[in-house]
Amino acid sequence: RSAGGHRRYSRYQLRLAQRVRDLVDQGTALDAACRIIILEDQLAEAHKINLQLQRRLDQNDSRA
Repeated sequence: RSAGGHRRYSRYQLRLAQRVRDLVDQGTALDAACRIIILEDQLAEAHKINLQLQRRLDQNDSRA
């Protein structure tokens, strides 16, 4: 909270809220919209880890 007692949101929190709003506006139930966003975040993290592991493999192959 700010010195004046106002709640502050991070850019990430604002993006999440906007994504939920967009899904709900398209007719998605709120609980389903939240689940979709969680799954999208998990997928993005899995892609990131996969890319890191692929880079390690590529580095090891180039050293061999």
